[in-house]
Amino acid sequence: MKTYQIPNTDLEVSRIALGTGSLGGTWDKTPPTQDLRDRANTILQAAVEHGINFIDMADVYTWGKSNQMVGDVIKNNPGFRHKVILQSKSAIFLPDEAYEGSPAFYDFSYENLTSRVETTLKHLNTDYLDILLLHRPDALVEPEEVARAFDDLQSSGKVRYFGVSNHNPFQIDLLKKYIDQPLVINQIQLSLMHNDLI
Repeated sequence: MKTYQIPNTDLEVSRIALGTGSLGGTWDKTPPTQDLRDRANTILQAAVEHGINFIDMADVYTWGKSNQMVGDVIKNNPGFRHKVILQSKSAIFLPDEAYEGSPAFYDFSYENLTSRVETTLKHLNTDYLDILLLHRPDALVEPEEVARAFDDLQSSGKVRYFGVSNHNPFQIDLLKKYIDQPLVINQIQLSLMHNDLI
């Protein structure tokens, strides 16, 4: 497996990342079964055995269960955490998550970002994320809030590096005016069905 170093970091990652979008099974609050846990363990162990060390996650994937599956593997396999680079995305509220009847929306507030990272770390059974991405743009972003969250998360050792997903150059430039950390990744949704960024 070929690797590369992410610019402005000391992270050497595999060119193929393992996405965990469906690792937790269904997109509802049904607790994960033992079969799902066993399946996740098999998938993650096989990925590492084949040289994939870059694990991409998001706190909303299958209502948080996908992160819990990764966390189970970390908890039950001493040394596994040090074999992988953990990247998680954050800040999306799913429908009905904020309150009954609420739509999905984005929230880059200090409180939301920091509390979601705490939950993510708990689910993952780890003390830190290698990379935290802002999960899609928040149209009502207050960049000062993001800057404060990034500063606290980095100084506390909970997040090493930061990035964004699906941000355009103008949105990235706005954030850069306020934050001290480099944005090391812009993860974009790109396929034959999603080609508007070309």
